Amino acid sequence: MTLIKLDYDKITTRDIWLIFYYRGFLIKYLGTKSIRCYETKRGYHVRIDTIKKLKPVDVQMVQLLMGSDIHREIYNFLRRLDGRLINEWNKLYTKKYLILGTQIKDELSSEKYCKVLQQRVEDAIKESKDLEGFI
Repeated sequence: MTLIKLDYDKITTRDIWLIFYYRGFLIKYLGTKSIRCYETKRGYHVRIDTIKKLKPVDVQMVQLLMGSDIHREIYNFLRRLDGRLINEWNKLYTKKYLILGTQIKDELSSEKYCKVLQQRVEDAIKESKDLEGFI
């Protein structure tokens, strides 16, 4: 089992649906144990537990191919190059804080379950092309 973490900023649920409609066959190929979608202040997070086990480099490739935020993936790439291969390199925060000078935390963003996106992603994956003939 592998956890794919996708970060979509400044994008609509319809745009995410389109990504999954046209690229969802990749997720179908990996097989899914669970899919969870969340709304944040800047956009959406999608977490997909796959049946196939992937190496960290392949996890990041899937995240890039599924349109995850490019800046996040660049930072993840640099963390991997730095040798942080176990759980630490693939960051996606459930809550994000700004630490002020006096060590007081100011919440920047947090996740809230998004039923609408959850349904759209699941539907798009089901409707996406099958892999027969592609591989």
